[in-house]
Amino acid sequence: MTCQHRAIPCAVAVLIAAGIVVRAGQPQPTTYLVELDAVVTDDAGKPVAGLKQEDFEVKDDGKRVELKTFDAVADTDERRVARSIVLLLDDSGVGSGNTLTIQSIARTFVARMAAADEFSVIRLNNRRDEAFGDRLEALLRISEYRSDALPFFGRETLENALSVFAKVSRTLEAIEHRRKALVCIGVADVCSIQEPNGRTSLIWRYWVDTIGAMGRANASLYSLEPNGGSRRAAMSGGSIAEATGGQVFINTTDITRPIDIVRRDTGTYYLLGYWPAASDKPLHSVDVKVNRRGLRVRARRVRGESS
Repeated sequence: MTCQHRAIPCAVAVLIAAGIVVRAGQPQPTTYLVELDAVVTDDAGKPVAGLKQEDFEVKDDGKRVELKTFDAVADTDERRVARSIVLLLDDSGVGSGNTLTIQSIARTFVARMAAADEFSVIRLNNRRDEAFGDRLEALLRISEYRSDALPFFGRETLENALSVFAKVSRTLEAIEHRRKALVCIGVADVCSIQEPNGRTSLIWRYWVDTIGAMGRANASLYSLEPNGGSRRAAMSGGSIAEATGGQVFINTTDITRPIDIVRRDTGTYYLLGYWPAASDKPLHSVDVKVNRRGLRVRARRVRGESS
């Protein structure tokens, strides 16, 4: 049976058959399967494995959703998990005199990566850097890194950082059903950009684009700020790390701790899939809870439409 000689196109007929109301002349939002990656830890900060689908509760825009897919990922001796980690080196916000500090942190990351890990290094203001390459390429980019490659230009610098986060996420999107970590090493203004004040903000469209791209890629942003917060702009809401299920590390003296946390988060986690209600909103709130006492869950709090 075909749709030829019918009064409505085939695509519309399929949508109506699926129970989706189509209004003539209006662009229709499309519903995609949303996949969230959630990290669960105990009070001591250790990852918790062995949870079941019924242990989780997910709300999208305040409404509880039914989980359609579930997978528990755990790095064990029997099952080694390949990790996807990208280091993003801030080369404008940290200013001069910090080259050796950033290089030392980045080299420590490289040294602690396992052979199976997919790992790359990107300098935020070097357009030639891509989110792929081997360990030697990563070390070469680290050695060529300079903390003051460009001056801090305020909004332009933030727009560039968000664009890089989005670009890297789109590269990683092809690796499906895996939590990825984007680790930004630099200052708070660049590495843990705050949520803008809605549509009136000049960086709003960059924020929306980045949140959507990171959600589709299952990518979380981790901010490592060796010198603490500096020029953080006065904005509302939380940081991009909080929005995407990552974490912020400030003035960390033991660099191995954040490295171990990033590796832990990308080695033991849960994948939760659900169908959200169709909507044309650019951003949606997400709330993930575990129905067991003494456990903490960290997952993205905001998703973009179709992510």
